[in-house]
Amino acid sequence: MGGLGIIGVGLWLTAAPAGARTPSPEAGAELAARWCAACHVVAASGAGTDSAPSFADVASRRTEAEIRTFLARPHANPMRGFTLTAGEIEDVAAYIATQR
Repeated sequence: MGGLGIIGVGLWLTAAPAGARTPSPEAGAELAARWCAACHVVAASGAGTDSAPSFADVASRRTEAEIRTFLARPHANPMRGFTLTAGEIEDVAAYIATQR
């Protein structure tokens, strides 16, 4: 195997740790309805409020990776101290991506 093949296999092996779970947009929707809808329109149906950007707007302007990074840091005054677990971040980011 050439050098590039070895590097590719190495990257593949480190990309998804053993036991990694697949993000769940359905779980993300439930979290969004519970925690995010007080400030954001979280669904195409208009569920939620519009005091912050809608999830459709966020999805149209940001990649899923950017959304995950943003969610990993507390943001905005009402969200101070509000934190999500790594799995919840993955789920909410996956859900927001479905709003494109």
